[in-house]
Amino acid sequence: MTRFKRKVGSLAFLLTPALWCGHAMASDSSFNFTGPLLTSNPMTVPNGTLVIEPYLMQYKSDSFYDSQGNEHSSGASVRQWQTLVPFFYGITDRFQVQATVGAAHTMSGGSSTHGWGVTDTTVGAQYLLLAPGEGNKGPAVSVNYSHRFPTGAYDRLEENPLDAIGNGADVDTFSLMVQQYAWLPNGRPLRFRAVVSYSLPPGRVDLRGANTYASDVPRDFRGGIRLGDAFGISTSAEYSINPQWVLAMDLAYNRTGSSILKGASGAGVLEIRSSSRDVYSLAPAIEYNFNDRFGLIGGVQFSFAGRNNDAFITPMAAFNMVF
Repeated sequence: MTRFKRKVGSLAFLLTPALWCGHAMASDSSFNFTGPLLTSNPMTVPNGTLVIEPYLMQYKSDSFYDSQGNEHSSGASVRQWQTLVPFFYGITDRFQVQATVGAAHTMSGGSSTHGWGVTDTTVGAQYLLLAPGEGNKGPAVSVNYSHRFPTGAYDRLEENPLDAIGNGADVDTFSLMVQQYAWLPNGRPLRFRAVVSYSLPPGRVDLRGANTYASDVPRDFRGGIRLGDAFGISTSAEYSINPQWVLAMDLAYNRTGSSILKGASGAGVLEIRSSSRDVYSLAPAIEYNFNDRFGLIGGVQFSFAGRNNDAFITPMAAFNMVF
């Protein structure tokens, strides 16, 4: 169970930056984009504009990748319903602030969490370094900073270890984001995005009793864990079929560094060393844009390779609203 809970946290981190969409060109109604499922938008929200994009997803895992990259059955399946709600607000046309809140409900082996629990919370800001110019002929380039606060439960979980939906760490993440349009011979746009992110190793996380990283320790356990850094790359392509319908695809890679947990209880001293983990995933999706302010996207993210990581499949949908 420890492995699963940590991977769900990693998935949430991948989605937290989210994306805002809207009209590709305010003066052109021939195409609209809602944005892909995973790869964030390098374009900042216009001055005074609020964007809200709630996600609903179900994480599913019943196998894992070993240290050699081979997939094995976990012996027990895990399901987690999760909702994430990102907010974006434009301070200027080039600078935006953002926040993401969420909740989750986990089920495994006939047990489940006590209702829905609050996940970790993220706040951040983004600055547009390079605007694409008229007709979106040039690239858009942005930098993004986000900080994740440990608002989700992560220790003192003796009554129900499944309640662990946070990781207890304050995490700082820096991202470089790029977007480029290409125009096909039929006159329809193809939009590409790429995001590279790096998370600094967080400070020591103090732990008491059963926790996200060791669910079978005694109630009197006292210790801490030092987590590794994290690195992620996400790329996407979107093809506009017509003003309403868009096909989208994301390709993502996530790597999390090794960690070490140390502590003690009346039963003795405990030390757990975990190797670095990585996972590759795809996320095909289809978008429907009602207009340049409201859009719906649905698809599925699934892993296809990894190491020391859960294999997973996550159907999800999001509704984009621009105010």
